[in-house]
Formats: sequence, structure tokens, C-alpha cells
Amino acid sequence: MKKRILPIILGVLALAAALFGTNYWQKNYLASVSTIQVPVPKTDIPPYTLLSADLFAQQEYPRAMASQGKYILSANDLAGAISTETLLAGLPVAKRMAVPASQFRLADPSLEVISLPADAVKAAGAQIHTGQAVNIYCIKTAPKQDQPDAAATAPQPAPEVAFVARVQVAAVLSDNGQPLSAGTDTNPGSTGSNNQPQPMKILVVAAPHETVLAILNSIALVQDEGAILWITLATP
Repeated sequence: MKKRILPIILGVLALAAALFGTNYWQKNYLASVSTIQVPVPKTDIPPYTLLSADLFAQQEYPRAMASQGKYILSANDLAGAISTETLLAGLPVAKRMAVPASQFRLADPSLEVISLPADAVKAAGAQIHTGQAVNIYCIKTAPKQDQPDAAATAPQPAPEVAFVARVQVAAVLSDNGQPLSAGTDTNPGSTGSNNQPQPMKILVVAAPHETVLAILNSIALVQDEGAILWITLATP
């Protein structure tokens, strides 16, 4: 009798193990093959394109894609980003291929980004850092006129000081383009070939197109007529 019961017990255990294994496999398999809706470009999108949700359609992909963390799973996360590479139609978008506009180009996509020369003396003692607002002035000095000795004490024409623009600072750089620490004209981590801290030499600002034209006109006066650009911290 015992010899007959033992095979039955073993059979029941084997059947239970088989059922458990089948159920476990089925759950995990279904989890891996079930699908989710992923945004994909409707057509190829070139690099440096400001993205919007209407450029994408929803397409089904395996749910396992979500666990990888490499792809953008919502069209809302794509809106306002900029493509860093060509986004191919019908394919999921990797996170490295669409990044926030301010991260990719230093400023809001509606603004142009321009650099201008700036040193510590003419730029608030280099107490300027990213995110601040600054005022740019153009100082144009009148050329000295040759006068007889008798009239040497006559007043010279006054310099002309013109307000150019109020702009937002996007970056503060040394002359080799390395970023500087906030609120200082040197950065211990940014050194030149002689291992010395680099001074502030370039100010990068963001502004509308019309303002950029005004800044360029002022830079032209500096180059052609010896004018001076002076930068102040704007009032809040």
C-alpha cells in the first residue's frame, strides 16, 4: 500500500510544481511581451529642431522598453526640447537625442545667444554670473581737436554714453572659452597652460534678435571708432 501511495504523492508534487512553473512563466512572459504606447516621430526630424507634441505619433512597443530608462515615453516630455541628432520616423527617441533647450543652447529657444568682450574693470569687477541681468552701455569719446596753445584750456567735447540693452547672462567665460565660477573673475578649476587661474574675458548673453543687432552695432563702434563697452549689474 505504501509503495502505491508514494508514486501518487510524487506525481501530485510534480504536477503542482509544473502548474506553479507554468503560471510563473506565463506571468513573466506576458509582462515582457505586453506593450505600451511610445511617441515616435511622424517624419524624420533634423537636428536643432524645437520639438512639439504634434510632431509625434503613438506607437506600440514592448513594455520592457520602459524598464531600460533610455527612451522618452511621453510626448509631453518631448515638447520644448531640442533634437541633438536626426530623429528617425517611427523609432523611439533616446533621451540623449532630445534635451532641454536651455541645456543645449544656454537660453530659451526664442532668444539669440551672443558673446561680447568683457573684463573685470568694465564688467562690475567680474561680480557677474549666469542668470543675472546686466545693462550694456556704449561709451563713445569725442576725438581731441588740435588747438592753439592759447586755446589749450578750452573744454573738449563730452563723451557720449548710450544705453544699448538690458540682457540676461547665459555664461561667463575666460578667453579660451572655459566657464568661470559664479561671482568671481577666476576659477580655480579653470587654468591656462601656466597653471594660473583665468580671468573673465567673454560675456555670453541671451536676447531677442533686435537687441542682438544693437549689441553688434556697439561692438562695431568699439572696433572702428574706439568706443568702449561698459557693463553694469541691472537693478532688479
